[in-house]
Amino acid sequence: MLSSVHRQDNDIPSELHVQQKLPSPDVAEFSACMEEETLKQNWSSFTKVMDKHQTKLKELSPQLKSRSQENFLEQNLSESEMRWLKEDEIATLQEKILEAEMAISSTEMFLPSFKVTIAGMTNVCNLSTSDMIKISKQEDLLIKELETLKHIKGLLLHLLRTTEHKEISSKQIDILMQKLTESETENDGLRKETLETEKHIVELSSQLQQEKANALKADHLSKSVEAVQAHLQCQIQKKEAENDQLKAKIQTLEKKITEWKLQIGKHKHQILAVKETNEQKKKALKKATRAQKQRAECFEASIEKLTSKIRKREVKLSEVLSASSVWKNHHEKAVEEKTRLEVQFETLKKQITNLLEDMKKIQDRGRNSNEEIHGKLNSISSESANIRLDNAKLKALLAALEDNTVSAEAELLNLQEKVKQQENLAEQYKTQVQKLQTEAEELKARYKKVLNENKIITEAKDLEISEMDDNNRFLRNHSLEEENCNIQKKYEYLKRQLEKMEVQNEELAHQLANQEESLQHSELQLKEKLAEYDALARQLEAALEEGRKKESEEVEKMSSKERALQTKILTLETELRERREEQKRLVCKLNNREKRQEVCLKELEHNLQKSENQNHSIHNYVQFLKNSYVTMFG
Repeated sequence: MLSSVHRQDNDIPSELHVQQKLPSPDVAEFSACMEEETLKQNWSSFTKVMDKHQTKLKELSPQLKSRSQENFLEQNLSESEMRWLKEDEIATLQEKILEAEMAISSTEMFLPSFKVTIAGMTNVCNLSTSDMIKISKQEDLLIKELETLKHIKGLLLHLLRTTEHKEISSKQIDILMQKLTESETENDGLRKETLETEKHIVELSSQLQQEKANALKADHLSKSVEAVQAHLQCQIQKKEAENDQLKAKIQTLEKKITEWKLQIGKHKHQILAVKETNEQKKKALKKATRAQKQRAECFEASIEKLTSKIRKREVKLSEVLSASSVWKNHHEKAVEEKTRLEVQFETLKKQITNLLEDMKKIQDRGRNSNEEIHGKLNSISSESANIRLDNAKLKALLAALEDNTVSAEAELLNLQEKVKQQENLAEQYKTQVQKLQTEAEELKARYKKVLNENKIITEAKDLEISEMDDNNRFLRNHSLEEENCNIQKKYEYLKRQLEKMEVQNEELAHQLANQEESLQHSELQLKEKLAEYDALARQLEAALEEGRKKESEEVEKMSSKERALQTKILTLETELRERREEQKRLVCKLNNREKRQEVCLKELEHNLQKSENQNHSIHNYVQFLKNSYVTMFG
């Protein structure tokens, strides 16, 4: 029983020593291990001595039983036999008293080493003051018990010397046997309790080791959690740096976008200015077209005036026809001169045909150019159609005049030739008037000049008509030769005017073409710029949308990452709290178990003290019996 208690005591300080050894350095661990070895050696020697005493007690118990039996037999045996038996028993008791004396001396020798071991245990285990007080009290009790043992030893020796001749009654022996049996049953119960306590202590030690392992695991987990937190903080810092970079990029993009917006605003202002200028030009063109329409109306009024004049002249032609009848008589006289003039007329015809061919070529060129201009300016064709209708009316009137002239030619060949020339000239003038009208309709900016030229042409026509009247009058007064010369001069003059007009028309056509090309080029440039501005605006809008999308995506990603990190941090915090709570619980359990162990140790010590007291009482009683036997049978 003492060995089991000793083992429990050895386990408890070793565990305490291990608990204290964890935070200490290597030198402290080595010194603590050496002290533990010395303590174990001392405890082993102490346990050996205590085991010897227990074996001796076990040996004494059957002897006491045999003594009870012998006392029962003493009643039946004779006195001589009893004396012989008593002498043997006294000899054996004396030997056992000597052995008890040897044990007492060995315990006395062991006390200082036991004190040293207890002092070492107190130094190693760092016991509390209450434990130290208990240990000191136990030491004092041991010393007192040793003194009582010595005193009882003396008393037993004295009793053995004085009471050698006394007899011990059977009743006392039975009582002693009962006490021995009771003490044995108590010892068995104590042994069972010690075994149970040893098992409980082993279980507690295993639980302590498990809890230590759990505590180490909790420390490792806390360290891993701290490492994870540090890693997460590093990642958060990296993400914050990336977010700062993205914010800087977004700010640069926003600056570029603002610059692009400013450029777009400038371009829009430029476009608005160009549009305003174009609108102003359009308004000016509208005003010019209105003025041209007004001028065309004026021209139509002048044409109406011309038609009225032509009618008047038709009346005059009728008068001329009446006068021509008068001149028939003179015609016969002029036939002879006509033959002469015919030769000259044929030569003039050839020249006129050549000139007409040249004029036709020029007219074809002009028509081609006019057709191109007609294709470009179809908007003015409606107005020219009205003018052409008026010209058709004039042509009809001229056709009537031509019929009248044909009748006059029938009568007067010379007059017919002149009328034909005049008709050709009138057709040429009509074509020129049509060209001028179309050009006046097409050329908006320079229509004034054309109108002036038309006015000049109308005046020339008036002059020609007046000249025709004068010629008719002159025919009455002068000869045909002078009239032919005048006609040739007029023809040359008109030809020059036509050439000038053609040159001017060509120049105007070139200018119009250049202006149209410049307008088209400017329109194309405007369209290209507008397309570029639209493309830039679209690109900017797309870039803005992409930037916004990226910002929203990045914000969502960051929010999701932050949420995930927050959830992880919360889970880790909850785990840490749970681990800390578990650690606190384990510490509480350890404290409770240590308290329970201390209580159990105290109970064991109390039981040991009881058992030792009982053993001491038994030893005292045995010694008393020995002394009594010695005194009785000495």
